[in-house]
Amino acid sequence: MPTCQRCQSQVEADEIHDYAGQTLCDDCYMEAMSPRSGCDPWAVYTSTRLKDQNQTLTPTQEIIVGLVRDGGRAPIPELQKATGLDFEALQREVVTLRHMELVIWERQADETFALKAFE
Repeated sequence: MPTCQRCQSQVEADEIHDYAGQTLCDDCYMEAMSPRSGCDPWAVYTSTRLKDQNQTLTPTQEIIVGLVRDGGRAPIPELQKATGLDFEALQREVVTLRHMELVIWERQADETFALKAFE
């Protein structure tokens, strides 16, 4: 079984892609081809236009938004502990919430980052 050179997962041969000299699984290939970006005006435009259409959050997104709402701010370690996500997976969830204009990163005095409600 082939192994993804980025995440080290073993995957079926039909789920492997060559990208920039690397052998990648479907997930890593999608990430390489379309990296997440909090600064994506088209994603924000689309997401904000869908607000009135009963958007629902995933359970993980609900946890993130709840922590921010309850505490005003939520530092990365707290978010990771509450969600069980590694930083990359957490970042993927936060980018979606950022596009929905629900949360935004804020640099703290100690140069770390925390999430706060979008203003």
